[in-house]
Amino acid sequence: MKKKKYNIYIVSSNYYKNISLKQIEFATKKLNELFGKNFLNIIIHNIDGSLELPFFVDYVLSKKKNVDGIITLGCLVRGKTNHFENIAKIISEKLVELSIKYKKPITSAVVAVNKPTDIRERTNGGKKDRAIEASNALYQLISSMEKV
Repeated sequence: MKKKKYNIYIVSSNYYKNISLKQIEFATKKLNELFGKNFLNIIIHNIDGSLELPFFVDYVLSKKKNVDGIITLGCLVRGKTNHFENIAKIISEKLVELSIKYKKPITSAVVAVNKPTDIRERTNGGKKDRAIEASNALYQLISSMEKV
């Protein structure tokens, strides 16, 4: 890694607070392992809902020039309407658009599940934990960018 300190923002939807706290814990732990604790500034912002993630990411990137990468965290649980699919699609598309617009790596660990019990495997710190996967992806993106 080339920089002395990397500024990584974690933007977390705390609609399901017990889940977001675990996601923050596992993402932070993995980022510290990957970058090295002494080479990393992690800035955490909690917001209320997942649909607000793209707005807040855009706001951060428009205000802060020293952002090296962003991880978004959250959970969507299917309800009785198609609201779930709409939100999941909007979040994904908008985060990709912002990543391209600002030329900053943004990874997402917004987990979309059919029922609350489905969330455990994706937020338990194990092999399929989305926050860990998003941390790995962010590290790989930043590493790759430094080689270009």
